[in-house]
Amino acid sequence: MGKILVTGSTGRLGSAVLRSLAQKVPASSLVALARNARRTRSLTSMGIEVRYGDYADYKSLVAAFTGVDKIYLVSADVFSDRLSLHKNVIDAARRAGVRHVIYTSIQRLDQDQSPIQGLTDSDIATEALLKLSGLDYTIVWHPLYADELPTFIGDDATNKDFSAPAGQGRIALTSSDELAEAGAVLLSQEGHENRAYLLNSGQAWSFQEIAQTLSHLTGKAISYHLISAETFIAAREAEGWPPIISDFVAGWFSAIEKGAFNETSSTLEELLGRKPKGLEAILKGAFDL
Repeated sequence: MGKILVTGSTGRLGSAVLRSLAQKVPASSLVALARNARRTRSLTSMGIEVRYGDYADYKSLVAAFTGVDKIYLVSADVFSDRLSLHKNVIDAARRAGVRHVIYTSIQRLDQDQSPIQGLTDSDIATEALLKLSGLDYTIVWHPLYADELPTFIGDDATNKDFSAPAGQGRIALTSSDELAEAGAVLLSQEGHENRAYLLNSGQAWSFQEIAQTLSHLTGKAISYHLISAETFIAAREAEGWPPIISDFVAGWFSAIEKGAFNETSSTLEELLGRKPKGLEAILKGAFDL
């Protein structure tokens, strides 16, 4: 097997992919792409090679990708020119002789609907670039990471009622660690070329069910209250959130309300060889219960 490179190696998802991969393949075959080597000590201590690379620096990417067979491409930050950055990675991968790229995209309703401004459109465009690149590709569609739930409904949702503009929408919350483990499985196997997989917990829950489960776990009466997007944005900005962040999170809630995350899949279970975490385990992990 040739070398496997993981981008975003100092972030939550990328680092988790590398930790899982190190249990499946020799660490000497792994490469971590990073902009800041000072944050990679835990990776180098595992025997993983670290190479400098920046999505905005095409030449650095070509150099970093030399001798690499597969790349796990963690999508760029939403508050950036994501498509241009992804194009740099794809072009550099082709120039360096990379064979296969796995791209982390966001679950959505279909190819024609882009419910999250600044995010889903660039995902669709990146997927199109990959399919035209001549590289082997695998697209993995991720839901909202369960780890982000406290940001969305508040760290204090374990103590009192919470409000959100999610309507009756349902969401297949999934642990980022389990999605990372699935990514490691895909990277360590052949046979996933030129395919797309929806990866989520296989179950979708409403925010009423989330509130009920938090009540059960904490022994407190916790309820979910539906509010408008405008009320949500005003409340978050009153707490000090920058408008760009409050608008972005409200966009996620709008997508949830429209059903963008209702669809479930058994693919994650098949890749893991076990059932993904259920709602109780997900909430315990997200809120450190």
